[in-house]
Amino acid sequence: MKRIILLGTVVAGLMVSCASTKNETATSISPYGSVMRTTGQSALVYGLPQTRLYFEVELVKTIVKKGPYAEYANRMLNLQNVPMADSESWQIKSIRINNQQEVDNKQLYAVSFIDYPHNIDKLLRFTKEGLLLDVTIGNVLVNTQSQGSSSNDFQFVNTSSRGFTFERVDTTYRTMLTDTAFVRIPVLQTRVMSRTTEEQAREAANQIFKIRENRLEILFCKIDPLEGAALKLILQSLDQQEEQLLSLFNGVKFDSRQIVTYPSLPEKPATNVELFYFSEKEGIVNRNTAGAKPVWYEMGNAPAPISITPSYQAKDILYYRIPQVVEVSAGVDGNTLVREHITICQFGNIVSFPLVAPKK
Repeated sequence: MKRIILLGTVVAGLMVSCASTKNETATSISPYGSVMRTTGQSALVYGLPQTRLYFEVELVKTIVKKGPYAEYANRMLNLQNVPMADSESWQIKSIRINNQQEVDNKQLYAVSFIDYPHNIDKLLRFTKEGLLLDVTIGNVLVNTQSQGSSSNDFQFVNTSSRGFTFERVDTTYRTMLTDTAFVRIPVLQTRVMSRTTEEQAREAANQIFKIRENRLEILFCKIDPLEGAALKLILQSLDQQEEQLLSLFNGVKFDSRQIVTYPSLPEKPATNVELFYFSEKEGIVNRNTAGAKPVWYEMGNAPAPISITPSYQAKDILYYRIPQVVEVSAGVDGNTLVREHITICQFGNIVSFPLVAPKK
């Protein structure tokens, strides 16, 4: 027995195209594992479709770095609720549900025939070159993409106009013996001193106030009038300087975006499946991590599929599975982030239709 083994999905909507085809071949349908070994016959194998879901989870990692002058933010600039320590946090921003059809290897059927059915290309999906469309999928177990700024090499900008050190001249006296008496001679000593953190913070705060005063003077034309590109460039420069100085008090924040894709093959309606576990402190974690929350998806109800027993004696019959539309929702812990209606092939009923039109 000669077999032509192809995998594909049956297009039920093209049944009408068989109406003009004559019953020229003797065909029979059976599960692929029990293909009849009739001498002189060939077989074409096709598979019914099933739907695999892909959950695209967008994670956002936020890193906060404390400013070196955070302790003086309220007293010197009246800034409230500035971070007083470095921190890192995660959140799930969104979940998207994608789906893709593939061949159900548990639902393979063989079309046995003596002469090749001329209308089979109208029932199965072929390319223009005559090749059966490939409906298999690649390995997409976890697809990770990251975007955002990195905080590894970040350093706060030194904006001090006088530096963090200064020279101090101290006067000391040295006693010397002369011919008639002891005398005190002054000696000058120069020492390099470091400015205290409070002094550096006060200088940065004064610079901020000075920048704001300059901005107001420019806007209210208290200095030489500027216009056009020059005015815009100066204001942008002042804004940038103020932002750098303020970061010394209220710190900085970095956000990085990460997308992770989890595949899942739904097995039955009205079920809840846990995809992975998530922690607001660490991101994706294992189940036993403290504070871990499940990220899940839930399948809605669907009519129970009608099971059929293929009639191996029937001639010129193809089997097809009618998909069901099911509500699919996903979220983290008790919060639902997405809810969509998706066509799930494996939840549908298996039906049959003629390979060729019956004779009148």
